[in-house]
Amino acid sequence: MGVGFYLCFPADSSVVTPQGVKRMSELRLGDKVRVVNPNGSVQWSDVCAWAHREPTKVAKYLKLTTSNTGRQITMSPEHLVAVAKQGKIDYVQAGTVRPGDRLLACDTAAQTGATPVWQETVHRIDLVESLGVYAPVTLTGTISVDGVAASCYAGTHSHTAAHAALKPVRHSWVHHPERAAGHHTGVRVPGAHSYIDHLAHAALKA
Repeated sequence: MGVGFYLCFPADSSVVTPQGVKRMSELRLGDKVRVVNPNGSVQWSDVCAWAHREPTKVAKYLKLTTSNTGRQITMSPEHLVAVAKQGKIDYVQAGTVRPGDRLLACDTAAQTGATPVWQETVHRIDLVESLGVYAPVTLTGTISVDGVAASCYAGTHSHTAAHAALKPVRHSWVHHPERAAGHHTGVRVPGAHSYIDHLAHAALKA
């Protein structure tokens, strides 16, 4: 499946926590972040793992800019982003997004009440280079980055399948959070979670 095998978000991407906005490089395991779920609901969810984390790597990303507010999200072409289609939310690889597609935007204020979600139309797509590779995994498998709804997964066409595949990672966090920091020791995929590293090895052998 290749979940986590690819790059994800740069260091200067932002997430919302109950304490305010944090850069991706400031995010830590156990932090709660705002997520937008597949049904459009909004909640806080624990960061339970890093699928991929390489702070010093410079990588190529896509920067998606909307026409409504000029909102931007920067992510790897293989990462899944939430797109509104025919009244439903679908997760597609960022590299397949085209001008005119509609992303789900979310308020970036750290209020505790109801958080609105709305649609923004993609106006421009640029290829950029940025420092850092960060792919946080939440317990819900979703996350709001730069105020845009996204999946936590990359290198797959199915958010649902990827979320199911990473159930052992979430289970480990719930029952043994003290072990979480030691799991990010990828050998075949530098900076990857050891479980994802194992999945990548199995996929290459298949």
